Amino acid sequence: MLTIEPLSDGRTTTLVLTGTLTAHDVPELERCWKNARRQGGLQVDLCEVKAIDDAGKNLLARMFAEGVCLEVGAHPLV
Repeated sequence: MLTIEPLSDGRTTTLVLTGTLTAHDVPELERCWKNARRQGGLQVDLCEVKAIDDAGKNLLARMFAEGVCLEVGAHPLV
């Protein structure tokens, strides 16, 4: 199960993910991504994600290719 918590500072939205990212969760994360990118910069905090299946990896790869910053620990992937 995945929890998505959007946080915004007015310029950038951070989607804080907690749990596991599976094919079941991809449509919801994609919806949140599309909504957030309309509002400005976007980053995804993956620090509390325990597992990601292939569908989740594919979505994250698409997001990254479109300029989303992925935070996976102490250093964000830009």
